[in-house]
Amino acid sequence: MELTKNWFKYHFPFLLWLVIIFVQSNFPSVELPEIEAISTDKLAHIAVYGLLAALCYISLIHQDKFKSLYESPLLFTAIICSIYGISDEFHQYFVPNRDSEVYDWFADVAGAVIMIYLIKYYLNKKYTLFKKPKT
Repeated sequence: MELTKNWFKYHFPFLLWLVIIFVQSNFPSVELPEIEAISTDKLAHIAVYGLLAALCYISLIHQDKFKSLYESPLLFTAIICSIYGISDEFHQYFVPNRDSEVYDWFADVAGAVIMIYLIKYYLNKKYTLFKKPKT
């Protein structure tokens, strides 16, 4: 794979964020304060996977090797983030002092879906970074 300026601009942030999530999952759990309606932990999952979805989408629309990924970036963003979220929960099952919870995965998917809707209805109309380049 040729490392170009565009690779670092569009693909590297997505790959780096995947690594950061994985590395952070290796650390013991941190107790976060609870909020009545939803836990701070779930809000963190939503935020982390929302950012992952944005970076994944940007990476997918700026690649030209796989036509189906370029043509359906929102669908593949949802699939990739969902699979990565479940793999992260599976990984945490084996990390001492960490828990693997299905509700964490639900929060991961919720964060990705929220970002997908933001991209579909708002961000790609306002910011060029979220617009598919013309081929």
